[in-house]
Amino acid sequence: MLARLIRDHTQKQQNVRKHNEQLRKEAVQAVNDVSDSLAESLNARVASIFQTQREIEAEARKLATQTTKLTKQTKQWTGMIDGLSAALKELGDVQNWAEVIERDMRDVVMTLEYVHKGTMTGPIDEDPSTSSVGPVLGAGDSI
Repeated sequence: MLARLIRDHTQKQQNVRKHNEQLRKEAVQAVNDVSDSLAESLNARVASIFQTQREIEAEARKLATQTTKLTKQTKQWTGMIDGLSAALKELGDVQNWAEVIERDMRDVVMTLEYVHKGTMTGPIDEDPSTSSVGPVLGAGDSI
């Protein structure tokens, strides 16, 4: 009977060990599955973040290139505007010069008309102080 109790006890212990070993294997497998699942989830997130970072860096490079182009174009436009401004200033100077010449020419014409009228009415004296015509007007002088 003692031998039978020992054998039953040994058999139960072996069954418990097999059961514990099976439970341990299942627990290890479950832990591995959870670890793999977490790692896959984290790897997917990390891959997504890494991809986003690459896209941001590419956009930053594009932005830097476009900024450089815009700066160059702005400098060109500034140069063109400066040239236009200088041309308009020159046009203003030419217009002013033409107005001055026109005014001087009117003065000359008026003086010539005045002299011409004076010669039609009588002889011209050699002394300008006694002349009936009066002094000859210069450019910019008015009557």
